Amino acid sequence: MKTLCNIVFMLLVMLIVAACSSQEKPTLKIGMNAEFPPFSYKVDGSFVGIDVDLAHKIAEKMDQPYEIVDMEFENLIPAITAGRIDFAISALSITEERSRLIEFSQEYFRVNQAVYAKQNSPIEIQSPRDMAQYRIGVTNSTTAHQWVQQNLVLKNLVSIAQIHLYLTHTEAFTDLMKDNIDLVINDDSVFYGFKKKFPITIKYLIDTGEAYGIAMPKDGEYNKKIKAALQDIIDSGEMQSIIQTHIPKQEDF
Repeated sequence: MKTLCNIVFMLLVMLIVAACSSQEKPTLKIGMNAEFPPFSYKVDGSFVGIDVDLAHKIAEKMDQPYEIVDMEFENLIPAITAGRIDFAISALSITEERSRLIEFSQEYFRVNQAVYAKQNSPIEIQSPRDMAQYRIGVTNSTTAHQWVQQNLVLKNLVSIAQIHLYLTHTEAFTDLMKDNIDLVINDDSVFYGFKKKFPITIKYLIDTGEAYGIAMPKDGEYNKKIKAALQDIIDSGEMQSIIQTHIPKQEDF
């Protein structure tokens, strides 16, 4: 009888352990392009930045473990639609074109485009027409790339040969330093991060009125929770605190 009781006890323990294991919350896979300071980048192998802190807060409020999946910017949306990541927090501007493929949260940061040149460059830009003679670098699949196509190439202000596409933002700014291109067009929000790495200046601001949002799959299982968590972070002032930690003076833009 004692042996039978022991067996029953052990079976109950195993069932409890199995039940607890089955209730463990899955690890959130959060996509990010970690070379876009001050939003996401690496320092001594660790992820840091506004989007990194936001990812941590979102997962914390959802009460789930998470991991950051670092990838090239152009692969983020395909990774969402293919189900390789649960969502992406990576300075992704909310656009109509992207919204056909994925769902966005509410905005958490506003941004415009900027035309960058080397610090001591004599280039002067007063309007898009002034870019006609220059070689321009943009990161592939970004809103800067889209703006260049629509406002420079399609309007015959520059030729396709003048546009240099890059997989990463760092590659574009590196080529600018090497004089392989004359200008880089990118979000004005990265000025604070990249000016620490490269001697750059903003020559012209393009009022595109963009906003960053969290990118999620259409009708994804976590979408409502993500939006609720983000709204709580915004309403509580945590979002502004995160931004000010990484961009002490936004007027530096």
